[in-house]
Amino acid sequence: MGTVAGTTLQLMVGFSVGMALLLAAVFAASWRQLAMPVQSRVAGFVMLAGLALTQLAHLQFATDATMAFPSRRYVVVVFLQSLGFYWLLMGLLRPEGDWRRIEWLLPLAVLGLGFSIPLGWAVPLALLLGGAAALHLGLLVHRLRGVRRWFALELKVLAAFAAMAIMVAVSALLVPGGLDWHGYAWIYSALIALGFGLVGWLLLSVPDLLPKTREAVGVAYAQSTLNRIDRSEVVGRLRSLFEGEQIHRSEALSLSVVAEMLGISAHQLSELVNSEFGIGFSRYVRQYRVETARRMLVEEPRASVLSVGMASGFSSQSSFYVAFKEQLGEVPGEYRRRALAASNTPQ
Repeated sequence: MGTVAGTTLQLMVGFSVGMALLLAAVFAASWRQLAMPVQSRVAGFVMLAGLALTQLAHLQFATDATMAFPSRRYVVVVFLQSLGFYWLLMGLLRPEGDWRRIEWLLPLAVLGLGFSIPLGWAVPLALLLGGAAALHLGLLVHRLRGVRRWFALELKVLAAFAAMAIMVAVSALLVPGGLDWHGYAWIYSALIALGFGLVGWLLLSVPDLLPKTREAVGVAYAQSTLNRIDRSEVVGRLRSLFEGEQIHRSEALSLSVVAEMLGISAHQLSELVNSEFGIGFSRYVRQYRVETARRMLVEEPRASVLSVGMASGFSSQSSFYVAFKEQLGEVPGEYRRRALAASNTPQ
């Protein structure tokens, strides 16, 4: 492999391993806030570890000219990363209790295939299974009918993942016909790096993607139970919690926490907010946080923009800036300068 190609491969592997570590840290930080099955949470770490190990193996392909075939260990890791990807997103896209017993057989089936399939067919099969998993996950997103508009961007990303998995599977099938394993490793490395880039961009574009997804799943799958509660009374108490007690200023606030305060289920609260206000719970909270920050920016001019965002309930500077600009059309610093300048202008 040429110097330029080798250097590029090293950069892609380094980027991928770094992103895997970063996403693992983000996932660990939000562990308690995600209403997901334990197996899906563990699958997320399995997937990230598998992708990092796969990329490191690709470096070995590139530097070891005697390696003409992937090892059995490499094959098993590729199978496990596909399972991790599937189980992680299955946990996000279905209700927490909706886990079928037969799905516990998947790890045994995957490991059985990884250790028994001839090496020449194992890699293409693992990647084709990964492509099929991405297509099935896309179907689950598509079935969230009532809130499908929330997932226009995410559905395109899942479709891209499926296309990339199938592309790599095809490249592995072409190895006997002329493409060597070094070329395959370079293609797969490039697509893994691209996948990490897409995920990073998606999380920056939609900072509250994970809780928003869980909320949407709850709305889509829940049967209407609002006829059992006094809607106007609960809405009044909800407004009081946000406008009087300002519970939105707590960074740890979640759908289940507010539902417990109101004495209703999380599904009921999610459906109530959607039906009464036409928005999801995450957006409802975000609107209050932005309004609080908007007032503080003007009333407390000496406070830093970041401290205002944190005091309003946002967990990071990026989520604060994205939400503020989405709601008011400008970033917090620009809004403060304009608002203060307008207040100091003689009438």
